[in-house]
Amino acid sequence: MKYCVSILLGAALLLGGCEDSEMGASPQNSSVEDSGWPMLIKVSGREIIAELKQTVEETPKRDERATFETPPGVEEPSKETMEDLNVKAIEGPAVFEAVEKVYGEGGIHHEGVIFNEYQTSGAEQSAVWVGIKEPDERVQQLLDLLQPKVDAGEILAEAIYIFRSPHTEKELYDLQEEVAQALKGMQTKGGSFGLYANVVTGDIEITHDFLRPEQQEELRKMFADHTLNFEQDGRMIPEPGQSRIITPEQTYTDTPVTEGGFILSAGEGRFFVGGGTEDVVYYKFSEADKLKVGQRVKVERSGPIMKSYPGQGTAKFVEILPDYKPANAKLSESQAVAKVLEMASEKLSNGFSVIDEVSFDEKEKKWIFKLWPEDGEGALEVKDQ
Repeated sequence: MKYCVSILLGAALLLGGCEDSEMGASPQNSSVEDSGWPMLIKVSGREIIAELKQTVEETPKRDERATFETPPGVEEPSKETMEDLNVKAIEGPAVFEAVEKVYGEGGIHHEGVIFNEYQTSGAEQSAVWVGIKEPDERVQQLLDLLQPKVDAGEILAEAIYIFRSPHTEKELYDLQEEVAQALKGMQTKGGSFGLYANVVTGDIEITHDFLRPEQQEELRKMFADHTLNFEQDGRMIPEPGQSRIITPEQTYTDTPVTEGGFILSAGEGRFFVGGGTEDVVYYKFSEADKLKVGQRVKVERSGPIMKSYPGQGTAKFVEILPDYKPANAKLSESQAVAKVLEMASEKLSNGFSVIDEVSFDEKEKKWIFKLWPEDGEGALEVKDQ
């Protein structure tokens, strides 16, 4: 059983802002206790508690850094794109450095959140947001570090917001771990899930392939004070006794099939697939002994693929595609593939071969294969008999 857990933290200030902004539309700070920093205004549904002042009209130092020369032949970026890039490259690092000085390295993790939002991802403005759950005198220290940079024309005040956050990154991380434990308790054999806490909205985003509606409702009741969003990832895993192999409506077709890859070996709880539209991967699969070398298949995986070569993973479903058999051929594609793989195993030295191209020469009555790697061999041919 595999699962994936991640959290969008302030440390990803310059990397993860685009994704954050797409999910930041839900209302923020619906009810937060005042702790000496009253709300000045609401922006994007968030309670702004402190503001920098734009004291200069001209910002030559920032303008110099914001200059972008478009290479010849490349379309000029939009105004929104330029503003996003400038905030990411100029205000972002300045704010992050100031936050680190005031709250210590990684300190914002315990005190609040920090993220970028971009217009090209749907935000109202390109900006850096610093959210503090329980603001104190350190908010003023943050202002004292940033205001001189505004006064010197190095950064823009309008691109920086300091607001009262209903949560901290640490709280979201802890919540995420609690939800992960609950999910593992419900996880069906072979099922997988992905999970992350959104620092912008505070929502928990869950992808899965096993949760039934009643289980989703149970989770919502367990975490009633938080919003859980569910998204099904591919097909649901089969019920006990249900096969994970999807067979075609018709066994043969006289039209060449271009989708899928070829079964290169199968048995003992795993199979090897490659070529066509499939990556070269060894898959764990409980019904591997029901697959045959040469079959063209599409694989729906469960969980991640290990970055080795060949790759390694777990298959959730295997769809067997119709077997191409030309009208006047004696062999089908899968039969010809099985024969050429047997030939290749004797001629090629790397231990396995992947079929790059396959075609049927009706005039010469032979199947022609191009394999990879070639190991000095050209095309291999199989007589149609």
